[in-house]
Amino acid sequence: MVSEATIEAGVILAEQIVSAIIKIAPAVQKGAVSIEPYVMAIAGMITGGNATQEQVDALLAQLETDSADFQTPLPPDDGTTTT
Repeated sequence: MVSEATIEAGVILAEQIVSAIIKIAPAVQKGAVSIEPYVMAIAGMITGGNATQEQVDALLAQLETDSADFQTPLPPDDGTTTT
């Protein structure tokens, strides 16, 4: 039987992953970031796979890096490009 603490920890981790995905979603749509590791993490949680703490830490660190990269301001517009 799964303990309440284990379920709560899983929910917290899922919330962190989904929150990070939402932050980087625009970059993912533009192809700037691969979403595969995030999808695999969520799929593993849904299918009952257990990630090690090291895998969780690595995933969250990558999410933070991707989010920070995406949120880096663009260089000033020099007038040479159009949308």
